[in-house]
Amino acid sequence: MPVTNPLETALAALPGGYLLLDTQQRVSFVSTRFQQLLHCPPLQAGQTLPPDLLPEELWQALVARQTHGVQQVYGGQLLDWLLTPLPRGMMVSVREDKQTFRNLVENSPDIISRYSRELVCLYTNGTLARYSPIPPALHIGLTLEERGLPQHVCDAFRHARDQVMHSGKPCVFENQLIHQGRSAVFESRLLPEFDEQGNIQSLLCIDRDISEEHAIRLWQEDENRLLEMIANDRPLQEVMVWTCHMIESQIDGALCSIMQLDESGQQLRLAAGPKLPEFYRQQIDGVSIGHGVGSCGTAAFTGEAVIVTDIPHHPFWADYAELATAHGLYSCWSYPIKSYDGSVLGTFAIYFGHSQAPDLHSEYITHRTSHLMAIAIQQQQRAKRLFQLATQDALTGLHNRRHFMQLAQTSCDGAHRQHLAVCLLMFDLDHFKQINDRYGHAAGDDALRVFARILQDNMRSHDLPCRMGGEEFAALLSGMGAAEARRVAEGIRKQLAATEVDSDGQRFKLTVSTGIAQLQNSHDLSTLMRQADKALYRAKHEGRNCICIALPAEHD
Repeated sequence: MPVTNPLETALAALPGGYLLLDTQQRVSFVSTRFQQLLHCPPLQAGQTLPPDLLPEELWQALVARQTHGVQQVYGGQLLDWLLTPLPRGMMVSVREDKQTFRNLVENSPDIISRYSRELVCLYTNGTLARYSPIPPALHIGLTLEERGLPQHVCDAFRHARDQVMHSGKPCVFENQLIHQGRSAVFESRLLPEFDEQGNIQSLLCIDRDISEEHAIRLWQEDENRLLEMIANDRPLQEVMVWTCHMIESQIDGALCSIMQLDESGQQLRLAAGPKLPEFYRQQIDGVSIGHGVGSCGTAAFTGEAVIVTDIPHHPFWADYAELATAHGLYSCWSYPIKSYDGSVLGTFAIYFGHSQAPDLHSEYITHRTSHLMAIAIQQQQRAKRLFQLATQDALTGLHNRRHFMQLAQTSCDGAHRQHLAVCLLMFDLDHFKQINDRYGHAAGDDALRVFARILQDNMRSHDLPCRMGGEEFAALLSGMGAAEARRVAEGIRKQLAATEVDSDGQRFKLTVSTGIAQLQNSHDLSTLMRQADKALYRAKHEGRNCICIALPAEHD
């Protein structure tokens, strides 16, 4: 920009950079040094000042027409800014504070380096010594490969260099490498440095260790995925196995396990531990809880986290140290999984093959994971209770009528396709009303439970016992003809007749009448039930406490 007055002549000769603005914040003069220091495109007289050219703090003072000074890093340089009101506008001056900047660079927690256009190291500060076995001074004059950087890091630097050279603007990218056996993640900011002609002469790089922030970001992504799995009612086993893999990817060297407290509240059953040795998993499955019973048994007993970093010599592991160390396990952190009311549901544990204590990040994600596992377990328990309410008879625990009809229909359809024998047994407790009238309804309920237990005890795993309602019961036996079904029914009849019901000190016996029908090729479930009902009616008519099989004349 041509110099037209003595003030502009003086400013152009000074070492700092200067900008004169009129009252409308339009450029009236700008020195070459100002544009060099700010790495900005050429400014023209009469041009409105670009809003992103000055620091925000300086803009506020400019609008208020106030004198203001500030020191800020701008484009990789520490600059002293001064805003001065003039009679016909404002003056912005800027200059480098090289000594202060060098002090900041040398004491920065970030790695700060300068490179040639070919990415040969020209300078690096002392922070590099934390991450490189080569002293910082010996990096100068070396290429990226000569400095021992992994190939993927070299490729990322060259790609960023090409972007900066093409655009003339800074480029930000991330790098990941292994440092002292642990993953370190850096955010690298590559900035252009211009000569007096405005050409890029070198590159300034600021590498910031963001390993902790990166780990938290990855954890949050994993946590969101875990929450989605829980919200979508994925099977609990799948959720727990995925959770173990998630934590193992977050904490170097970790091996995870999740254990659930059984219904007795006295033993822990292994729910997930995909990377633990198979024999070790077998040995810890069913371990009792108690003070000093390893890390998990103690955590479940006390409701408090138990951190053991030296399994061979810790008193809690006296009975299990040989087992653990034989499988290369030397540390174990165990955290109780607690329900909303504080009761213990299980434990979440992390093992290591060496002595290791949790850091802040590990503590955070393990506590969060324990909380999420509590949500998953309680959700499964609620779903299980709802399913039981919908499908089981509340008094006896057998299938209720509606659920039985659904399962029986499926079994009959399958039997037709596979040409299998199927028999339906219908039961009716004899003189049950007299039991209620004589001993009371509580005694009647006890009698129903006794018969349900006997019925269940005589069933195979794939048979379908059911309480149809009142004192009526049914059972569908697949793969069994009428003769064999009669033997099962006879066993039930005899066992019931020999069993004494004890209800609050009142003792009595009862008997049962049974009707049996076998599924025919042309029959459906409704027909089968009508046949069994007719056979049951005949059994009661013939004196009760007996078994009748549907006759051909009773077939529809």
